[in-house]
Amino acid sequence: MTTAPTCDLAVVGAGFAGLACARRAAERGLSVLVLDRKREAGERIHTTGILVKEAWEEWAVPDDLVRKVGRVRIHTPSHRSVELKRSDYFFLATDTAGLLRHLADETRSAGAEVRFGVRYSGATRAGTGLALEEAGVSCRFLVGADGARSRVASSLGLDRNERLLKGVEWEFEPLDDVGDCLHCFIDPECAPGYIGWVVPGVGITQVGLAVHRKARADMQRFVARLDPLFGLSGRPVLDKRGGVIPIGGLLRRFHTDRALLIGDAAGMVSPLTAGGIHNAYRYGRIAADAIADHLDAGGPHPGPVVRRAYPGHRWKHAARWSYDRLPVARALEAGLLTRGLFRKVAGKVFFDRFVV
Repeated sequence: MTTAPTCDLAVVGAGFAGLACARRAAERGLSVLVLDRKREAGERIHTTGILVKEAWEEWAVPDDLVRKVGRVRIHTPSHRSVELKRSDYFFLATDTAGLLRHLADETRSAGAEVRFGVRYSGATRAGTGLALEEAGVSCRFLVGADGARSRVASSLGLDRNERLLKGVEWEFEPLDDVGDCLHCFIDPECAPGYIGWVVPGVGITQVGLAVHRKARADMQRFVARLDPLFGLSGRPVLDKRGGVIPIGGLLRRFHTDRALLIGDAAGMVSPLTAGGIHNAYRYGRIAADAIADHLDAGGPHPGPVVRRAYPGHRWKHAARWSYDRLPVARALEAGLLTRGLFRKVAGKVFFDRFVV
């Protein structure tokens, strides 16, 4: 069976990784098609949408879609806290849906075609490429950027994410008490395996929990525990979002001879902080360059190129192991961890370097 038209690159998934890859590949002169089952960019958001400073330096995002957050405050269950700040560092809360729409527009402007409302059902070999029958196209190379439970990975027999967190977030009206601070809550009862958070978003306040996959994210209980700080109980919930977060690191088998996984689909998420947007954007572009070099100039296969570029995160995996197994919250409450030591470790986690 012959499918037409044929494109150089088909990307499944119009999230940050897929759109960054598609835009860069189009800029390199490849014919690119992006497919996504959602009806439009930014529909059904599954992420808190925080950008680190490094992402802002690589991508000039519109000012009206972001809000600068200059401080991090770590809270224990009894609301004791440690504040972290660096004069040369910041985070950006985002209007995540708006940011994805903006990136989709940038991708189209670069020359890629973006189709929404198309479900990926599988790929079969077609000559020197792959045929995506439901989309009615064939491609020379396929990128799976379709999330932690990737259908592309499943259809091609690639590894799939097994270590997952389950995240839930509620949106409230803006609260003055939140300030320009990212509030993180170490609470093994409400957030076993990870943390809770309160973020001063763009026109909203974002309150969320991430827990081990088998645990229950009890948002009602968490919101009640935050009442002494923010008085959230009884306030209307404007919107809800949720999803799963891979924390196992880069998958061992994340590519075949004609396909490659990126973003959450490949496990490109920090195993400790669960941050993924910066990795999605950066390695989406790295993958696009490697694919263009491979298809047009006979360069090496993109898979090993991306693997060599991706950091091992050994200390983050070790810290994740420790966080999962050691009573960090109880140690803080009992004073077994000094504020100075905790400040240094937490600074390494959030700023990827030790804070003195």
